[in-house]
Amino acid sequence: MGQQPKILLPRVAVFIHGAGGGGWEWNSWRPVFEKDGWICVDNDLVPAKGGIAKTTFDDYLQQVDKWANGKRPCRLVLIGASMGGILALKAAETLKPEAIVLVNSVGPAGIGANTPKTYPSVIQWSKGTLKETQDSMPDSDAATIQFAFHHWRDESGAVLSAIHKGIAVKPPTCPLLVVLGDKDTDVPNAVGKEMAVRYKGTRKVFPDMSHVGPLLGTRAEEVAAATISWLLQHLR
Repeated sequence: MGQQPKILLPRVAVFIHGAGGGGWEWNSWRPVFEKDGWICVDNDLVPAKGGIAKTTFDDYLQQVDKWANGKRPCRLVLIGASMGGILALKAAETLKPEAIVLVNSVGPAGIGANTPKTYPSVIQWSKGTLKETQDSMPDSDAATIQFAFHHWRDESGAVLSAIHKGIAVKPPTCPLLVVLGDKDTDVPNAVGKEMAVRYKGTRKVFPDMSHVGPLLGTRAEEVAAATISWLLQHLR
């Protein structure tokens, strides 16, 4: 009998956005990944049936699980930014991706400041001012700032309270990349550095980038391309 042909599974990148955002946060990354042959999933996290005030961390986690399992069989990579990073780490426990990428991610329990904090049931980011958006996006162009300003959404206080208290995760068993903007004032770079050390991952620091800069800044495509280069080196 002749040798059986090798089955090439599709490469799937599941992008998980940050709090108050949406899949649109990956608008600069998606074309770069698609050009390299990746199937991209960049859905919006949506409120639970009871509304955003009743939405929990587990509600979001179940959505990520469905996104990924809906593309099986595949070579799965989870890529999460900020809140999406801790969702990626937690989802990896059951999804078993081939790699994880964390972009200015919040830390799990035991890494960073895990102290209880009270949030309102609904954090009304959709009602923020243009000046607040401009201040949070110093490395973005005017068009991107305007787009983000009109697309921020309200967020669940219960989700952020759970994250602030600390989400326990198992150390990932796959290659891990930690992407950091050195001007991130929302999540200290020390959090990402500790995750890279503790989980034996790779750390890439991009100068003059804000918390959202790797996704929404003028050099977002550069970060996406660097991420793909790392993935091609580390995928089994």
